[in-house]
Amino acid sequence: ELWQKLFAAMNEKRDEIPDESNYGAYLLAALDLVKDQFTEEEYASLKADADKIREIENQITALPQDEATSQSAAENGSTFPQFEGKDLDGNSVDSSLFANNAFTVVNFWFSGCKPCVDEMDDLDALNQRIKEQGGEVIGVNTETLDGNADNIATAKKILESAGASFRNIYFDPDSEAGKFALGIMAFPTTCVVDRQGNIVGEPIMGGIDQEANMATLEKLIADAVASDTGK
Repeated sequence: ELWQKLFAAMNEKRDEIPDESNYGAYLLAALDLVKDQFTEEEYASLKADADKIREIENQITALPQDEATSQSAAENGSTFPQFEGKDLDGNSVDSSLFANNAFTVVNFWFSGCKPCVDEMDDLDALNQRIKEQGGEVIGVNTETLDGNADNIATAKKILESAGASFRNIYFDPDSEAGKFALGIMAFPTTCVVDRQGNIVGEPIMGGIDQEANMATLEKLIADAVASDTGK
């Protein structure tokens, strides 16, 4: 909850946060900008975690290039993990949904994330528009991964209130896909997955209702379409 509070504050200061190649350093710079929103204890806890992230990234950078590349690929993954799960209406879904689309836009969110909720109408409009290209938007609410009925009901109410009809799915939090979803640190995060299940480019942190993020998303979609060889 404390980290989500920080990410929400970061969204409001995004343009003021200096660019840092080290993500831990980026988080520290962001935290310094919004530290007045936290108690001394909260600030110290967040700073300690961000320091750890900075140190881990420094260690990865210091590795021989082939080893660093291997570790980064293992941590970030270039392929969306295989999964079996359900949509919020209880219908079975699995990784084959990627093969049925020229590309799939996967949006990770949670119900208490205001920037996540704010972009639901934009995601639904995107879903309607990309159908002509053979694309689809899929939502993954991380609070629903364990199949909790109350959390699923809350997610469905949010989608309904936004007039959003795109599919939302969940899968076992202990599966590789579940670990992938729960490992996401910034919300919302959106990625483009091609027909083979490969993640195209880098995931986008922040809402697609931001002009720069939408432009990045459009480019990733164009790349996926251009490389699609069909079923």
